[in-house]
Amino acid sequence: MIGRLYISNRTYSWNSAFLSPLDRHNIDKVIGSSAIINCWTSVEDLYCENIEQACKNAGQIILIDIDKKDTIDNSNCFSYGRLFNALTRYKEKVKHFDKVNLANFDYLSNHRPNATKVIWTVGCSVTYGVGVDHNARWGSLLATRLNIPEVTLSKGGSSIFWAADQILRSDIEPGDIVVWGLTSLPRLEVSDNWNFLPLTITNYLQSPKEKQYWNLDYFDSETQVLYTVRHILQVTNFCRKIGAKLYLANLLDVSWIGYLFKDFKNFIDLTLNLQIDKNSIKFIDLGTDNDHPGPKQHQLYAEQMYNFIKETNHGKTI
Repeated sequence: MIGRLYISNRTYSWNSAFLSPLDRHNIDKVIGSSAIINCWTSVEDLYCENIEQACKNAGQIILIDIDKKDTIDNSNCFSYGRLFNALTRYKEKVKHFDKVNLANFDYLSNHRPNATKVIWTVGCSVTYGVGVDHNARWGSLLATRLNIPEVTLSKGGSSIFWAADQILRSDIEPGDIVVWGLTSLPRLEVSDNWNFLPLTITNYLQSPKEKQYWNLDYFDSETQVLYTVRHILQVTNFCRKIGAKLYLANLLDVSWIGYLFKDFKNFIDLTLNLQIDKNSIKFIDLGTDNDHPGPKQHQLYAEQMYNFIKETNHGKTI
């Protein structure tokens, strides 16, 4: 039978003369033995179908470097899921289980300040303000005009999916204003060591091959469009239910967003008066990186959003 079962990642070097290897070939023999055998193993040694049996029949389970970076990949993700499911079932005999930390699943890019009313600005690198000073961003300028503290949920390269998740899990309260600067559709997220990594198409093509789950046709597909619309509608429903005022502002998309949300009362398409260079918006000026919008463009965005908020509130700004 199994006494102490040491489980680590597949690259861990075992040098103990007092431990026996446990794998898919000998597990039945070890469990059926009348002697107490202390063993070492990994999910790759056991194979997925033997993980439950090993954990169930162990007297004690000791985890070593089980959440080490790059331990879990596409080839063993399901097997590690089975392992952690089994460890949860037998957690009373698992040592160091509380020290396992795969990821910060509750990660939020920003948090609510101590204020009765907040404006949340949400989006990608344009909203984050790449290429301009923090106070020259459209979100900062708009918050100043409205005289309301700003919280920005923004990240370079981020997708509509990332932004929707940030909104839905943030501490948005009734009476808050949410201005969502919608980015272009062909973006997504992949896991990078158990943290979401937002990617543009260019970044996606530069990522490791094992992370390229989709072919390029997906980015311009009906499925991508439908998923995007679903996430935006989830946010609109959320804000309506809690009593927050949501404004959608298209900043970058030159395909479906402008058409699909043209009849949405609180939608403004800020790409309409800008030129399109091939399939990208041509800003009226550029930031210090010579790629993202510059201070004049941010100023124009802020003015347009301020006037739109005032217009949709019958002359009132808030």
